[in-house]
Amino acid sequence: MPTVSQVSTRRNEITKEIGDGATALQSIQGKMASASKELDDLEERRIELQQQLNPLEMLMIPAGRLRMGTNTPGREDENPEHLVSLKAYYIDKYEVTNLQYKEFVQVTGHRSPSHWRNNTFPDARLANHPVVNVSWDDARIYCDWVCKRLPTEAEWERAALDDGRNEYSCRGSSNADNANYDNPDGKTTPVDRYPHVKSSLGAWEMCGNVSEWVADWYDPKYYQTSPEDDPQGPDVGQQKAHRGGGYHENRMGVRAKSRHMAMSSVSNDYIGFGCALDETLEEED
Repeated sequence: MPTVSQVSTRRNEITKEIGDGATALQSIQGKMASASKELDDLEERRIELQQQLNPLEMLMIPAGRLRMGTNTPGREDENPEHLVSLKAYYIDKYEVTNLQYKEFVQVTGHRSPSHWRNNTFPDARLANHPVVNVSWDDARIYCDWVCKRLPTEAEWERAALDDGRNEYSCRGSSNADNANYDNPDGKTTPVDRYPHVKSSLGAWEMCGNVSEWVADWYDPKYYQTSPEDDPQGPDVGQQKAHRGGGYHENRMGVRAKSRHMAMSSVSNDYIGFGCALDETLEEED
């Protein structure tokens, strides 16, 4: 049995250990709070800088009217052709690249595309290719992170076709000199490779390479009831729309009028995305 002196000594030792532990815990908690605040401040600064950068690296699409859809028989989800009016907005000049998406993955810890390894794309030569194997949900989260959003179908079609009188943003026949489609073997190309794919409003790759997720739910009958001003798509749905057609599509599939759809959780190696942004006018002094 321990003596009274031994018990008293051990009690004092334990009391000291508890006090030292409490002091250490308090110090750690203080450091954690300080680090957390520093992270919050850095994120706030990142967002501030991102918001300043976005308009500088995007295209401003002026307000205007668009002949959306077609009256083509046999393509009922594009019918009828109808006029819509759109406010001014910004849209990415290029599709989001592997390099841009890698930064997002590394900073946020978001899951990487299924074909990547160690949170990076498989070949350094693919840095300027469009990111693929991203779901609609992945694309939306990325857009949120860069303080942007996905474009609506109407915004995408306007950026591709201006007033919508034509059906293609790209020009010329389907060959490697003009655009990346009719390519059944499956291969993306750099987002700035084909000048013929640049739309009259300045948006690249709106024809082939990869199809691009847009914000809207897909409804094959939506054009029959679409509002005239800034249509946002159906309120609910089962699938999300993507536009532009991928490298595997034929000439009909890469028409800027063509509509495609997939589940929001699905990812494919021929679907990527670009971002959009509302135009905000600064108040005059």
